[in-house]
Amino acid sequence: MHYATKTSHFHRTFLMPFMLLMMIFAVSGCGDKEPAQRKAFMDFLQSRILDKQVLAVPQLTEEEKKQFGEYSKDYAIITGFHHQMNTELNSSLVPVFAGMNSVNSVNALVEQRDDLKKMADSSLNWKEKIITLRTQADTQHSALKQPDDLKKLYDQAYDKTVVKPSEITEQVFDLLPKVLNLIVEKADFIKSQGKNVTITGNRLQFSTQKQLDKYNAIQQQLVPLNAQLMEYSRQMQQMVR
Repeated sequence: MHYATKTSHFHRTFLMPFMLLMMIFAVSGCGDKEPAQRKAFMDFLQSRILDKQVLAVPQLTEEEKKQFGEYSKDYAIITGFHHQMNTELNSSLVPVFAGMNSVNSVNALVEQRDDLKKMADSSLNWKEKIITLRTQADTQHSALKQPDDLKKLYDQAYDKTVVKPSEITEQVFDLLPKVLNLIVEKADFIKSQGKNVTITGNRLQFSTQKQLDKYNAIQQQLVPLNAQLMEYSRQMQQMVR
């Protein structure tokens, strides 16, 4: 009995280090995937985002998620921001531009005055929504722990897909309320003139020079702001075409 006990003890002391060794090999095997996952992710960022002349934010396939491993979560910060921003733009900016484009005559301007005013009031809050989305994305970005080579590439992709689009969108939402309110002011002025103004399609004829000067003063404020708004809109379209 005493000999059996020694034999049993011998097996325990031999097997425990062996099992620990197996565990170390298993952990090391999992860690070996990281360099390949990082390289695959870096190749994706370079070829699918940074090398493109226009902004592109492709959705990952299931195969790509497997290839990138945990780094697919890093990319989800970018896609999550774009999904939320596109939702905001589709519910705000798209209807406004559609409404503005439908104002194709002086009479249409006067008739749609109330709708334009509602848009102007609503648009005051749109910039804050984009700022909130950007802040959330920036917080997630700052919390990432990435190897230096990946971080450098990811930061460039983040700048192209999150920073620049949000900056242009904020500039659009800065200008939009100003432009819409001036359009409403123009509509109110025309309507207030009653019979002292003659409307022929897109042409206006005022009874006095004072009326004309007042109308021109509104136009002088509106025209450059509207031109700048259209330029920002063009830049947005170029980024996502």
